[in-house]
Parts: sequence; structure tokens; C-alpha cells
Amino acid sequence: MPFIGTQPEVGGYSVLDALTASATASYTLQLNSANFSPSSANQLLVSLNGVIQKPGSSFTVSGSTLTFSSALTSSDSIDFIIAMGEPLLIGIPSDGTVTSAKLDTNAITPITRDTSNNRIGIGNTSPDRTVSIKHASQAEIGFKTGSVSNGALIYYNDSENKLLLRAQETGERIEFQTGGTGVRASITDNGICFGTDTAAANALDDYEEGTWTPTVNGLSGAASGYSAQLGYYIKVGQLVFAQWRFTLTNKGNISGNYALIQGLPFNHAGSDGGSGMVNRYTNLANAVSSLGIELGGSTPGSAWLTKQSGTSGTSDTYLTTADIQNNTFMQGTLIYRTG
Repeated sequence: MPFIGTQPEVGGYSVLDALTASATASYTLQLNSANFSPSSANQLLVSLNGVIQKPGSSFTVSGSTLTFSSALTSSDSIDFIIAMGEPLLIGIPSDGTVTSAKLDTNAITPITRDTSNNRIGIGNTSPDRTVSIKHASQAEIGFKTGSVSNGALIYYNDSENKLLLRAQETGERIEFQTGGTGVRASITDNGICFGTDTAAANALDDYEEGTWTPTVNGLSGAASGYSAQLGYYIKVGQLVFAQWRFTLTNKGNISGNYALIQGLPFNHAGSDGGSGMVNRYTNLANAVSSLGIELGGSTPGSAWLTKQSGTSGTSDTYLTTADIQNNTFMQGTLIYRTG
């Protein structure tokens, strides 16, 4: 059969098992001792007594039975029968014979190969990264090994404006390493741990910055006027660093033997919750040599102002509401543990 260009070398070619002629026209075709059924007589090349036979007229095929146009004799010779496969069909390629160059760009839906730029797109027909994943609403990469049911997940959702990296099994952690194997930090169920430490007690579970509004009060009553109230804080884990400043215009009806800073950004831990300092103050009703702050006791939302009177005192006492005037100014810092 003539071809334009190089003649195709495709199809599955097999020499069928030898047949011995006898006084019959029909013979069973076999390949490696198993019955063989060609799709048609045109698939077979049959040589009888050194002459190639014509399919359809010299022989026919039905299933695995080949029937000659007339009965043979024992003196005839069936030289060979070759099954040529389906002409021009590739069949099943041998392992390792199909290279990437033979694949169409979009052969594996929804994967797109950009061979010019060495990029792969999943759901993205124009990948702009080495590996680009695109989805109408959210893109996910999941990881599972062995019997793990949930594994790990990398997830991006544009409408939620977030990229999620999650180890989904209880007790698992996400590690950050440098230098190949050096663990610098990890994220556990309890927070962020540093180095190889995974203890829950050492995990950093919170960081926050913000503002708060300090007030000065007694055990009863409240100040009723301020010209300034400023407060800033940083919370790292359980530890709070807070700055504050206020200037009164009216001390209102505060009363009692204790003057308190209130409005804390977080409640303190109670007994031995923390301490603080008053680094500037003006317009107190009575002279003091210094002021301090105690955070403790059964009022976790309050900081107790303390004072030292004179220059030779060996201990402090609590600042009272009587020491506060309508125009008192104070500024200080608090350091304490949250409850």
C-alpha cells in the first residue's frame, strides 16, 4: 500500500501459533496457546503453500475460526499467519515510550502545560507561575499520607482575603526550618513555639496592640470630668505593657481610702498580678515623695495607687481619694499578667 512520506510503523504485529493442515477447511487461531479473534479477515496475513491468500475470498474469519475457501489436505502447508493488529492504530504504548513532547498542551484536563516557560497551570490556561492553581471561588492543595484522614491543607479564597495553611490532625504542628533541618519555630494547637520547644506552657498564644481609656476612681463614686485620657498597650501572651495619662477637670464624687486606676485593657491575674510606676504627677492635695501602683487583690479590673510621704519613710501606703483634686494630672506605666 503506497504512502506519502514515511510509511507508518504502527499497529500490533504478532505471529500466530503454527497450524498443521489436514482434511478440513476450518482451523482455530491461537496466540501463545490462547484463542485469538481478529477483528476481521483483513487483519491477517496468511501464507498457504508459499502463496499469500486473499482475505474474504481465499479465507474468512469468524471469531477465532479461520476457514479456507476449500478443504485442505495433509500435504498442504500453512506456512504462517501474521495478525497485523488494527492498521494505523497505535494500541497501548510500551512503558516509558511516551515523552512530554508527544502530549498535547491540554491533554490532561484541567492541566495546562506552558512548555515555552516551563510552567504548569491547574485550572489556569495561561499559567504565570511555575505552578499556577486557579479556581472560580477557592484554590486548595491537600496532603495525605498512609491512614491519615485529614492531613494538611493550603487554601486560598479571594472573597475571604486569606491564605490558609493548616495541619488538620489534632496535635499536629507546622514547622519553620532553616539550614535544612534547623527548627526555628513551630505552630501548635497551643500557639507559636520557638526552636524545638513544643511545651504548651511556653507557647505564645497572643499578640495585640491597642488603646484604652484610663479613669481614676475610689471604691465608690467616679470622677466626672477630664481634659485628657490617653492609654496605649501591647499584650504579648499573658503579659501586658500599658502606658496611660489623664488630667482631671472634676474629681466628681469619688470617695474612700483608696484611689484606683481603672479601665484597664485586660483584667490582671489578681494577687501579685503586676505593678507599675507613676513617673509624673501634679496638683495633688497633699505632698508625697513618690507614687507607685499595685495590681493585685480581688478587683482584677483595678490598679491601686500607692504613695510614700516625706523623704525618710521606710514603707508606702495607699493613695486616698482625698489626695486627688479637681485638676490632678498623672502619667505612668503598668506591667502585669492577665487572669
